[in-house]
Amino acid sequence: MGNLNTTRSGQESSAMPTHFAPQVPLQRPDGMHFPSHSMMQTTSGYEPGIPTIITWIHDGKEVAVEGSWDNWTTRMPLQRSGKDFAIMKVLPSGVYHYRFVVDGRKMYTADSPWAQDHAGNAYNILDLQDYVPEEIGSISSFELPQSPDSSYDNLQLSSEDYAKEPPLFPPLLQMTLLNVPTTNMEIQPPMPRPQHGVLNHLYTQKGKSIPPVVGLGTTHRFLAKYVTVVLYKSLRVEP
Repeated sequence: MGNLNTTRSGQESSAMPTHFAPQVPLQRPDGMHFPSHSMMQTTSGYEPGIPTIITWIHDGKEVAVEGSWDNWTTRMPLQRSGKDFAIMKVLPSGVYHYRFVVDGRKMYTADSPWAQDHAGNAYNILDLQDYVPEEIGSISSFELPQSPDSSYDNLQLSSEDYAKEPPLFPPLLQMTLLNVPTTNMEIQPPMPRPQHGVLNHLYTQKGKSIPPVVGLGTTHRFLAKYVTVVLYKSLRVEP
């Protein structure tokens, strides 16, 4: 899993002058003119997609972009408009990885979400996933009525109650991001979107490592963003 970094910096690095400004849905600023229709690129033909503008506003003579939308097979040049470079792409909903290629050098923006692979190569992340909010009112008709007070009692549990098998573990809870296998690919594929049934659950794993370590993990959602936190703690008892 890459080391996701979404920290935004107010100062630009002199060694890595990078910037990326996607706009979704497409809003064309006043005064920004595209020189030709060749700037519009689509990776899915006539498949409905989300228009996105990718811009480079720093120095450079030739700027291109490459990404996972076509499995990193092509570099698409950005068209110059004044001091800026831009390209419009129409992409299906999803999560994409990409890099800028500025005068032959692979670069990324430190002001947008980015990650690193196992070899330390950095790339940016473009999230175009559709967000469908959960409407609580739409499921209110499926709610069962409250149980009458007469259905509750205070009887002592019998030995038969203790002999019952525990309920089965819901298979859906196994589909957590913590169980997604890692790959040996240079660029890790995007993580799947967590299902709502695995949110706000605490997962624990006790490995057989030496010294013994226990892992705790949980995934939460805020609007359309998901955050997974993993805590590792040693079980070694200090003398």
